[in-house]
Amino acid sequence: MSTIDELFSRKNVKKILGIALCIILMLVVLQNLSSVGHALHRVYEIVFPFVLGGAIAFIFNVPLNAIENGLLKNKEFKGKRGICYLITLILILGLVVGALFLIIPRVVSSAMELAKDFQNLGNLETIRDLVVARVPQLSGPLNKLDLSYEALVNYVSKLFTGQRSILSSTVSAVTSVASGVASTLIGFAFSIYVLFAKERLGVQARKIAYALLPEKGAEKTLDVASLSYTTFSNFIKGQFLEACILGILFFLTMTLFRMPYAALCSVLIAITALIPVFGAFLGCAVSFLLILIVSPKQAVIFLVIFIVLQQIEGKLIYPHVVGSSVGLPSVWVLFAITTGAELMGVAGMLIFVPLCSVLYALFREFIHGRLKDKAVDSEKYLVPRSVRVTGESSPDADGSEPDEKKIL
Repeated sequence: MSTIDELFSRKNVKKILGIALCIILMLVVLQNLSSVGHALHRVYEIVFPFVLGGAIAFIFNVPLNAIENGLLKNKEFKGKRGICYLITLILILGLVVGALFLIIPRVVSSAMELAKDFQNLGNLETIRDLVVARVPQLSGPLNKLDLSYEALVNYVSKLFTGQRSILSSTVSAVTSVASGVASTLIGFAFSIYVLFAKERLGVQARKIAYALLPEKGAEKTLDVASLSYTTFSNFIKGQFLEACILGILFFLTMTLFRMPYAALCSVLIAITALIPVFGAFLGCAVSFLLILIVSPKQAVIFLVIFIVLQQIEGKLIYPHVVGSSVGLPSVWVLFAITTGAELMGVAGMLIFVPLCSVLYALFREFIHGRLKDKAVDSEKYLVPRSVRVTGESSPDADGSEPDEKKIL
């Protein structure tokens, strides 16, 4: 009788009802996957401006903290946060506008230079011959193109045949752009509110954590939040510093070799290097095309310079500046970038590196805690079992003792 009473106690009944409710919810979701997907997409569209605003606030908070707690640390006056935010906004907009003023005139001058070469040409086939003469490497793909009058007429007729789809695509594109602009404006306004009320929001978040969770759970949640904040902040600082160093290296090297567009290419590579691992290659591709217009020989030299500097950056700069700041091994950095790009594009490439670093740190802490609780001798996982049993050296060993700090 006591066993039955224990089975149907209030605590066990709550657990059983909770499990039953979860099973019912899972069945409902599985039977209505399309409806659930549309609902989730709708929720995502609603909350996206605020998520974007939070991301903008987080990025702005890094230089804002440096100014507020660094330059103006011992100065207290009314409106200090507003002045620090204004300085931060001017610095960021100054960098963006300065980069645009450096890039756009160079691109326009390159386009005008090409226009001067092509203004006296009669047809596309002559233009193709000129391009092939200047850049022989493109002769193969360009010679395969049919640039005759009949082929162009057929292409234009097919284009206008599908004018309805073109019109609908244009309307869809305009709608998407308008929606994106509106989301950006809302997000920017929300980021201002977050930055000016971050202390109050922090207190509210801690209140909620301690009110809804057990004390240990609240402490753990706040520890994870603190780790995430530190990791993301260090990632932003390290990525920005690494991009600046790489841009300066390219500017000095290209100036030394007297290559065209040294400043433009350096800025392009520095900006695109903010995207981890693959970003610099995007800047390299654009820079290569710009230099190719002027001189194919110098474009090849630029590729050699890029490969050399990329090796220096990958082996020396990135591991010390960015890798050490987030504490994530290079293989997991590559995994995070690939996964983030597939799920969220460029934004995912930026977010997933520090996110995976947080998960990696939490998992490492969990594993070390489990090993400590089970009192496992470190030799058992630092040295392969075959080596411990036979006493022979491992084929992968280099004669040095394994460093536990470099292992998960």
